[in-house]
Amino acid sequence: MRRFRLLFVAIALIVVVPVALLLRRAVASVELERRTRHQAVAERIFDEMERALSELLAGEEERPFGQYSHDYIPPGEEGGALVRSPLAEAPSLPFIIAYFQINPDGTVQTPTGRSPEADEKDAGAGRTILSELDRTAGWYFRDGASLGVVRNRTAPALQAPGSTVAASNEADLQGAKEQLQSSGAVSVFDALRALNKGVEQRAGRQAKTELAFAPPSANARAVDTDAGTRDAGGALVPRADAAKQSPANAPARLEIAPMLGRVIDPRHVLLYRTVVREAQTYRQGLLLDLNTLADWLRTRALGGNDVASYATVDFTNARVPAAIPAGAAAFVYQHRFAEPFADVSARLALRPLPGIGSASYVYALCAAVVVVGGLGLLALYRMVSVTVTYAERRSNFVAAVSHELKTPLTAIRMYGEMLRDGIVPAEAKRVEYYRHITAESERLTRLINNVLEFSRLEKGTRAMALVTAPLGSVVVEAAELLGAHAARAGFELEVQVEATLPAVRFERDAVLQILFNLVDNAVKYAGDNHPKRLALSCRLVGSEVCVAVRDHGPGVTPQHVRRLFEPFYRGESELTRRSQGSGLGLALVRSLAAQMGARAAARNVPDGGFEVEVRFPAIQT
Repeated sequence: MRRFRLLFVAIALIVVVPVALLLRRAVASVELERRTRHQAVAERIFDEMERALSELLAGEEERPFGQYSHDYIPPGEEGGALVRSPLAEAPSLPFIIAYFQINPDGTVQTPTGRSPEADEKDAGAGRTILSELDRTAGWYFRDGASLGVVRNRTAPALQAPGSTVAASNEADLQGAKEQLQSSGAVSVFDALRALNKGVEQRAGRQAKTELAFAPPSANARAVDTDAGTRDAGGALVPRADAAKQSPANAPARLEIAPMLGRVIDPRHVLLYRTVVREAQTYRQGLLLDLNTLADWLRTRALGGNDVASYATVDFTNARVPAAIPAGAAAFVYQHRFAEPFADVSARLALRPLPGIGSASYVYALCAAVVVVGGLGLLALYRMVSVTVTYAERRSNFVAAVSHELKTPLTAIRMYGEMLRDGIVPAEAKRVEYYRHITAESERLTRLINNVLEFSRLEKGTRAMALVTAPLGSVVVEAAELLGAHAARAGFELEVQVEATLPAVRFERDAVLQILFNLVDNAVKYAGDNHPKRLALSCRLVGSEVCVAVRDHGPGVTPQHVRRLFEPFYRGESELTRRSQGSGLGLALVRSLAAQMGARAAARNVPDGGFEVEVRFPAIQT
């Protein structure tokens, strides 16, 4: 049996380990697919935002140079009159606060047409823009000096511009930073994910560093204004520089750098471009409100979309670091926008989206597989172990029966041969030998009867001739037959039968066989204990008639009590057992009792000894 257990454990491990690895792989694959699909949704949302910013940027970069002044000559209208700049009107987009132009001499003008010096309000706006530029970007202007160096740049970002990373915790961002710093190569997977992004719309713009305008026509004219002279391109040339300009019919060449962007405070971002015209440097740009811009981007990316109810987008910038939302959603992603909005980032928190499979059903399947597999293995183990155990018991039974048959037969043969050969001359000895031969014959008969009876019960061919009567007379009859057997073993048999007992259904031979087996068991297992006394009783207990046999032996250990009625079961090994027996006695008692509608039970008596009882249901008259 021990070998079978070891073999079963090995088979279970061989089956369970691959299944566990397969289920683990399935769970990992489902979780990866779930995260990948959510990240695809997040990247799509950020892509829409990038497209919106690209459209905004494209419109601003295509804006003619002269529009940043109040009056200008529209491009392509040769000899046309000055018109009012469209930027003088209220901005078409709510997040645009104002447009501005910084001239080579350091003065600031706006498309409203009034110089900052002429209007206190405009002057205040101009000084505000200049002070912010000087404070945040480190620019300086000195009487027409060109663009200075940029100082006080923000700390290196945790991710590359135009990229999206999972940001469920700060460790994810740190990992993205280390990956960015340690490797400049881009994997094939990352390259494929970056395809068809809105940021690609700005790739050509970053590569373009020079834009040449067609020279104005010979018929183009210069127009004098209070602030200076406007050339054919509509640009305002200060009077101090008018003498240095080329004639009206000379070619005009503009070098326009791409738009750059800087966050100047927690609520504002500045977009600007550098324009070099005839060795003169201009800065043109616009001031944006970050909060309004964020609302506009949310509307463009999530407006009218069912995903909006599952997504929360927060914006941050280089001056306002954002914390990872603790437990806000299952999936958190951070996107750093491409230039010129690289100082601005968006944090997207996504709750689990419906229709995207989760690992819950895989876990349920795992649990079902584990339960079914465990039950199957347990059932297999139980079935095989019962079969093996039963086979072992049958083998032990054959050995026990062989021994039990051989012992009385040997005694009968020995005493019979001695009597046949006249070796025993004394009459008393001959009588003693006759008695031994008779006792061993009875023992042999009981053993054979038990085997045959159990075989008939197991096959279901044992027919019961049940009668309804009081049980006391049969118990008294059995006590008379068993008294001599107990006396030969040195035991005293005490009989207690109540006078008035209700009737029960029983078969006389079956009751006698039950009592013979119970007394024989008590004699065998209590033979070395004192007092050598057996108690046979028949009494009314509640609504049942109880027939019991008690000894004063050592009792039975608890782990064996619940298995005593199993066929062929013996508490001792066949190689080390000290008592005789085949292991069929109590099994036969239980089977015969069940055939009569009774039930058998066994217990250790608290004050010493062991008791087996058979309870018959009383017949109510």
